[in-house]
Amino acid sequence: MKRLPRAARAMAASKDKWHGTLMLIGQPSEETTDGAKAMLADNLYERFGKPDLVIGLHDTIALPAGKVALVSGNAMAASTPIDIVIRGIGGHGAAPEAGRDPITLAALYIAQIQTIVSREEDPQDPTVVTVGSIHGGTKRNIIPDEVKLELTTRSFSATSRQRVIDGLKQMAAGITTSAGLPPEKAATVTVLDNESSPVEYNDPALTTRERDALEKALGAENVGTYGVGMGSEDVGVFGLDGKIPVGYFRLGAANPEKFAAAKAAGKHLPGSHTSKFEPDPEPTLRTGVTAMTAVATALLQ
Repeated sequence: MKRLPRAARAMAASKDKWHGTLMLIGQPSEETTDGAKAMLADNLYERFGKPDLVIGLHDTIALPAGKVALVSGNAMAASTPIDIVIRGIGGHGAAPEAGRDPITLAALYIAQIQTIVSREEDPQDPTVVTVGSIHGGTKRNIIPDEVKLELTTRSFSATSRQRVIDGLKQMAAGITTSAGLPPEKAATVTVLDNESSPVEYNDPALTTRERDALEKALGAENVGTYGVGMGSEDVGVFGLDGKIPVGYFRLGAANPEKFAAAKAAGKHLPGSHTSKFEPDPEPTLRTGVTAMTAVATALLQ
């Protein structure tokens, strides 16, 4: 029992206050958005039972410790990782005319694909395309044979997602043609569906029940509403494409004094994907345990 997480210990200690079956999921690979899919592929629900509801929380530096926030409906965007290889003809940097420089082609491609969102996408349907990694070349005076790009696209609709994928493929083909490269040197676009995540949708009825339980446990002044964001989460995978209601909320992790000071100065504290992320551990954990046990207990009445 001592090794169990705090929320599990709290729920076990208050078993007389609820009834039903509680499944606590320790999900791996949350940040690479493939952990939930891996668990379902490993027959999670067949082995342990399919839940009626799925609840969860995630810390955020956008709220001070002691507070939580929820949003009903669409909460976070779907994420699709995409790998692209821009090919060329290698050679010596002193004789670029003898080859086709894939680094130059990659630079043109990166600039061009920004127009998918700005000129092809409906501006009322939020979409993001990000090149997060680019690798090519081995030496400053050598033109390489290829450049590899790693992208993600975020969207809230299947139409937007497909429009981005189609645009990436069309522009990759255009780069190949404009460079006069043979077919075997064509740029490739690979969609990594296994690492994709769906739109994180919070069931409205479940969110209402969560908010009620959280306000009773933490006080209404400590329960807010957060805006829809382009970040992504794979917790929705556990909902089996809407068959199981999902309720996912945010847990404040910032030191309250530092949060207030940053807000007064019109600044933002460093986020969780930076080296300067500085959560306030004890009050964050304490509030998280209280919040999760309050919601779980209320739903298991």
